Amino acid sequence: MTDMKNLDQMQLDLLKELANIGVGNAVTSLSQMLQDRKITMSIPEVTVEALQDLPDLLGGAETPVAGVYLEAEGDISLVILFVLTLPSVENLIRFLIPGWAGEPDELSLSALKEVGNIITGSYLNAISFMTGLTFKPSPPSLSVDMAGAIIATVIAEARIVDDYLLLLRATLKTDKEEIKGNVLIMPDYGTLKKIFSLLGVN
Repeated sequence: MTDMKNLDQMQLDLLKELANIGVGNAVTSLSQMLQDRKITMSIPEVTVEALQDLPDLLGGAETPVAGVYLEAEGDISLVILFVLTLPSVENLIRFLIPGWAGEPDELSLSALKEVGNIITGSYLNAISFMTGLTFKPSPPSLSVDMAGAIIATVIAEARIVDDYLLLLRATLKTDKEEIKGNVLIMPDYGTLKKIFSLLGVN
């Protein structure tokens, strides 16, 4: 079993490369969703973080955030969560829906969920493409709450038992501003070992 807290640089580089492939998929899908309006995305870093530190890394347990998460089960099992602070959420929705008045409504929340679904799903597609593994993602769930509450809910509902997770800092750029988010990946036991083995990195 791969010990996540002791991943070496080669393993982290591989996970970042998978993330970059996912980014390419995400940008293509987002561009189609936005009818070719310009948006770019990058994953500048991939780190391993202690689960207990996660609320602080997101700005504090009481910081309001929005999170879109899904579970994948099959040849491997993992949970992916895309998290944005509320100011970033508002900036992203204004870009997605020109003229948006700034009040949460069904259209804006649906657009946010779709972006989160594209970003998390693109990473899963990259893993499947590179490894040949198959798995079925759950429908995406959207939650707007304090960071500590969202993390606690995801851990409970997905039955997360590991003390560490992968944190990918995600940066989306529009023609007007930069929007920073986080992609959190919580793999089940044996998942990383299987991925590394298939890709020749042990």
